[in-house]
Amino acid sequence: MFIVCIDAAKTGLLKLTWAGESDTEEVVFEVALGEYVQQFVQEFKAAKAVAVNEGQVTAGATHAWISNYINKQPISIVATPEMTPVENYFRQLNNVQNIDAPENLMDTYMARSAFEYNPQTLKSVKEEWIAKQLEIKKSEFTEPRTLTLLCGSWNVNGRTPKENLAPWLIPNEHPELPDVYAVGFQELDLSAEAFVFNESNREAMWCAMIEDCINLDKVYTKVKSKQLVGMLLCVYVKTVHIPHIRNVQAVVTGTGIMGMMGNKGGVAIRFRLFDTDLCFVNSHLASDSGRCDRRNQDYQEVVKRTLFTMPNGPPFTIFDHDLVFWVGDLNYRIPLPDSEVKSLVKARDYQKLLKYDELTVERNAKHVFVGFEEGPIDFYPTYKFDVGTDTFDSSEKQRTPAWCDRVLWKGAGVKQRTYTGHMVFRTSDHKPVSSLVDFAVQVVQPKRFAEVRQQIVREMDKMENECRPDAVISTNLAKFPDVKFMTRYTQSIVIENSGQVILQFRFIPKLDEKKFCKPWLRINPPVGMIVPGEKATVELMLMVDATTAASLNTGEERLEDILILHLENGKDYFVSITGNFLRTCFCTPLVTLVNTLRPVRDLTQPAAASSSSDRRTKSQPPQPNLIDFGESASTPAAPTSKPEEPKKLHIPKELWRMVDFLFTYGLDEDNLFATSGNEQSMELIRECLDTGLPFETMPDAVHSISECLIRFLEALPDPVIPFVHYQRCLDSNSNYTLCKQVLTQLPSEHYNLFVYLMAFLREVLSHAVTNGLSAEKLALLFSAVLLRPGPDKTRDAASTKKASNFIYHFLLNDEEPQFAS
Repeated sequence: MFIVCIDAAKTGLLKLTWAGESDTEEVVFEVALGEYVQQFVQEFKAAKAVAVNEGQVTAGATHAWISNYINKQPISIVATPEMTPVENYFRQLNNVQNIDAPENLMDTYMARSAFEYNPQTLKSVKEEWIAKQLEIKKSEFTEPRTLTLLCGSWNVNGRTPKENLAPWLIPNEHPELPDVYAVGFQELDLSAEAFVFNESNREAMWCAMIEDCINLDKVYTKVKSKQLVGMLLCVYVKTVHIPHIRNVQAVVTGTGIMGMMGNKGGVAIRFRLFDTDLCFVNSHLASDSGRCDRRNQDYQEVVKRTLFTMPNGPPFTIFDHDLVFWVGDLNYRIPLPDSEVKSLVKARDYQKLLKYDELTVERNAKHVFVGFEEGPIDFYPTYKFDVGTDTFDSSEKQRTPAWCDRVLWKGAGVKQRTYTGHMVFRTSDHKPVSSLVDFAVQVVQPKRFAEVRQQIVREMDKMENECRPDAVISTNLAKFPDVKFMTRYTQSIVIENSGQVILQFRFIPKLDEKKFCKPWLRINPPVGMIVPGEKATVELMLMVDATTAASLNTGEERLEDILILHLENGKDYFVSITGNFLRTCFCTPLVTLVNTLRPVRDLTQPAAASSSSDRRTKSQPPQPNLIDFGESASTPAAPTSKPEEPKKLHIPKELWRMVDFLFTYGLDEDNLFATSGNEQSMELIRECLDTGLPFETMPDAVHSISECLIRFLEALPDPVIPFVHYQRCLDSNSNYTLCKQVLTQLPSEHYNLFVYLMAFLREVLSHAVTNGLSAEKLALLFSAVLLRPGPDKTRDAASTKKASNFIYHFLLNDEEPQFAS
């Protein structure tokens, strides 16, 4: 039964208590008097309707479905004491707590795939639709408020300045301090440990230096700081604004191979200030002249892979924010002769120089930073100087001056006050830059907000009646022909509301399943709401990555799925997904590869098991499919007295091709194995490896093949050092003799490949003067792919160093073991 009363302890609350037959069965709802009572009743009816549809209500037990909520977190739609009702509404709508969110490590490209369906945590589709309408009408209930922001960027070249930071961070020409600071550093720490392990204690030191400069009177509070290798981003806000900040998150994106060993990438911090979503990005893009395309790719990688986790929904991208401020050492150069550039700088003819500035050219061509703005540049190039002086690089390389360090923004309502470089700092080979801007945030007016929201709810109520929803689906079949490994494919389904009522749809899991689609498929949006006569487009994005390719290679799984599109209070629609996966050498066991003489694409595609009795259990390793030439079963066998043993390779031919290319063209390449490859080139390389075609001329060929080599090793279902030997390798890491004993226990194909790779890496190290590598760096990188702890397991810093030590022994030793037969 229900007990209804006015809560005397909380003025203006209606308290509804449902009591079951048991003393422990009790659910309490607290509802604010007014429009929320009607909202509660509507939601209560909707919840019951769902329970009826799902068979949770039996005869004579009309409220049995409420047992789902017993012993769960209290249900309340009352504003929390520290927030206004409007702020609380937006917080509940976003479903993000007013605390830092978990880090987004971006381990796979499918970070947004296969949402789990949970009816108790899935946000109300109706509330989401109301929120979208409020977003459209935001101007009707918000007012702009102008604040000031200082963005700064400095590549400190691994040094700690002795100068006070005030000339950089305190704008003397504007006595009033900024409301917000966003300060980015690059090359904070150039040590090997920071380079690979992301272990550095310099974040706290630099934050303290900033605070010693700007916060002598305790005016500011740090919102968040985040470091990735040598990059650090710190955001401070005046303490008076802290109550209006929520949903703080930070993510890091490394653009080097595996996000490691490149000291390049980006750090991003986002939060909501009043009713405006802000995002700050600090990035360090590829260096050196003549690598503009590489810088463009790094930018695209940061944009694509920087995702802020949002509970129960797709992540936020950088561009899902109202305002984006981007700082960093972007490394764009001026491709003119050094003498001409210096002459124009001396004459302060910056406008002529900027016509050749790579960033200006690439922005005008809409290759990068589309929609961003940058203030006029009227200051000296910020790179490169002799350390301790204001003299441009006089070293043997004599790097041409350039505006490497920049500040840009994207969004409306931003007006720049100043944009300048700071020549007084001589600690680094870069000069810091700063940009002081005014920007507008939207502040909700509670009374007008309530009026607009009530109007939206009334309009929605008018469209709702007792009719059942109906829809027209553009197709019930999505075909993806010839799907390649690590390639994205997209198709769309259009849902049209052909009924007379608001249509709420969602994809639901099949019986006894938790997820509504296979892990190689992503659906966006998975839920939605459509008014009569309107349409919604649902995107189906398919990509087979390292987490799903192995079972598709063996035929254990197929690219087949059935999606269930459910209409609330209506019927279900079924959408079939089919695809033809093209077998790849990536994610194929070593034993299969060394026993396969022809390219994997030439082999007969394995058939999926026809019944559950034929299918292997997940605990059983995939059995190698040996040399399969796809010959007809009707071909007569040649008579023989003894079956001929299949030929076996010492190492996979695909890996040999990559190593041979690097041995021929890449040993002297600067930053070999420390720079990620070109996406298009890597796609072509994978195709060549799978089909046996020769490598073609391609951009960034050496770095692209080096990353493919790393990715190939990383994708092996059982690594070069098999999982079962992982712990023994760690235990023997301090003794070379013990390390060699472990090798004797490896299967022959794993032993041979390990010996071959170590010989190649020792040859790489013999060119260290030109490629800039060291045994420590190679050991750290290759231990991450050759020596892995096991599926779904992670290793701490201590284990990482032990694994690195194990590999390090073999890089320094010149012994040449023979291949095992």
